[in-house]
Amino acid sequence: MKIHGLASIIISAVLAFAVAGTTFAQNEEHMNFVANIEFIKGHLEQAVANKQGNNTSLAKAHSSHPIAEHYSLIEEEVKEHNATLNTELKNSLTGLAGKVDTLSAFEFKSTVDELNVMLDEANESVIAATERNDSKFNAAVMISLLETAEREYEEAVVNGTIKETVEYQDATGFISRSQAVYDTIKAAVPKHEDEEITEFFELLDTHMEAKADSKDVKTVIGGIVHELEVAFEFEAEAKPLDGWGYIEKIKELLEQSLQEYQKGEYQKARSLAVEAYLDNYEHIEGDIEQDNPQLMEKIELELRVELTKMIDYRRPAAEIESHVEMIKADLETARTVVVPEFPLAAVVLACVTSTILAGTLYARRKALRSI
Repeated sequence: MKIHGLASIIISAVLAFAVAGTTFAQNEEHMNFVANIEFIKGHLEQAVANKQGNNTSLAKAHSSHPIAEHYSLIEEEVKEHNATLNTELKNSLTGLAGKVDTLSAFEFKSTVDELNVMLDEANESVIAATERNDSKFNAAVMISLLETAEREYEEAVVNGTIKETVEYQDATGFISRSQAVYDTIKAAVPKHEDEEITEFFELLDTHMEAKADSKDVKTVIGGIVHELEVAFEFEAEAKPLDGWGYIEKIKELLEQSLQEYQKGEYQKARSLAVEAYLDNYEHIEGDIEQDNPQLMEKIELELRVELTKMIDYRRPAAEIESHVEMIKADLETARTVVVPEFPLAAVVLACVTSTILAGTLYARRKALRSI
């Protein structure tokens, strides 16, 4: 290809990224708005659960958080579109904590149900139906909920023990709301990604109940986020490894998993196996599938399902080792179809567009992490 032809392609791609970035920036404020609505709903959900469990202290804490942490971030938009609703919603949220002691559990839930109706009305007043019904828009909201839940969980659980109950329940509520949002977009998700997201949510619930290490929770949330990014074609952040690098990393993690298993550290062995799949294989399976879908599925089954089950069932170490060697051999077969390094045009394009992308696509996460 002539150099001016390559330059033309790069310039066209940069312009396309610039337009996409502008569009995303315009939507970012709305995504922040909807995410805050969902954060409030997550707190309210936990307030009801604690009231029903006769834990008034925690019920009050979750009742006060919406007005203390989130409503100020959406108030101006609500007021601009429906001043009467803003006054009613703000007053209701402000007074909710004071009703924990005076209302029965049934009455308190009814009050929260009324608040959720008002929150939905606020959402409809500010966000156009085209955005509210857009699956990609809602997937971005989901990602914000999940990444905030990840941070809350990391603060809450240490060595299998809940150190900060409110933060743990925050994480629980935000994950619950992300699942609720997913139910609204599930039909738009391709079958393969949907199956994996569904499985990851089940695993995430298991980890939450078991008070698993925050690294394990982070890995599973990362898997859900990755599948959403693939399903809705979000621009992925630049990855530190190329295709062959991921293969080497998977092999390294499998060796570490085997070593931990041989020492009787079964949970560590399982975590490393899950990391090999979610944090690494997920990034190359698309390349493999294009050339050899049967091989892609074979490795996925060996890595995601069979290896973890063998660990869970405490199979003999020799069987685990044999299975690991089979996966490594299949990865070497896959090496021939996995891109070994980023193409020149992609590298140049990444450099040129880094400034444009800053503050647009990836800012959605950083913005909501500051909430």
